[in-house]
Amino acid sequence: MKKPFFISLGIHIGIFIILYIVCRLLLEKKKTRKVYSVKIISAPQPEPEKTVVEEKSKKVEEKKPKTRVEKESKKKRKKSTKKKPQKESKPAQKKKTKKNLARGSASIDIEGQNFSDDFYLNLIMTKIANNWLNPLRGGRKMSVTIYFRIQKNGTVSDVKVEKKSGNSLLDQSALRAVLASSPLPPLPESYSGDFLGVHFEFEHTGR
Repeated sequence: MKKPFFISLGIHIGIFIILYIVCRLLLEKKKTRKVYSVKIISAPQPEPEKTVVEEKSKKVEEKKPKTRVEKESKKKRKKSTKKKPQKESKPAQKKKTKKNLARGSASIDIEGQNFSDDFYLNLIMTKIANNWLNPLRGGRKMSVTIYFRIQKNGTVSDVKVEKKSGNSLLDQSALRAVLASSPLPPLPESYSGDFLGVHFEFEHTGR
């Protein structure tokens, strides 16, 4: 009697446990909810609008007048770029006159502006040539140049041997001839210079 009883009891208990488990599972299924995953993307932010103050400040900067320093620097640049044409310095006018002598010749180089009085040049050349005593006879050809200035009143100054001949006798004779001719005729009134520079060349021809 006892054995069939325990068997039926175990069967009923097992059925009860199975029913309990099934009910439990059904209840859990009803309680579960579907979960959806959503990615949140931030919307693009609009660019900040320029304020009225910033726009006004820009307009003010554009309308600002240029400073004096900038204007002066530009003027200096313009002046530096525009180079004034340099005036060519005119060399002193030179006029050469030559005269043949008995044992040589004499010639004059004139340094003076707008001097064109040939008559005056012939006068001073004749006077100086007449005072020149050439100490040489024959030999080779040589020349000596004496420089001097004629003042307005005809006075001779700054006499010197400008170009030596290589013969001291010839050099000294030429120097004495110029000194002995002072004073020369006064400078022409048409000449505006304070003095007349003269390069007087004495030439020994060797004849």
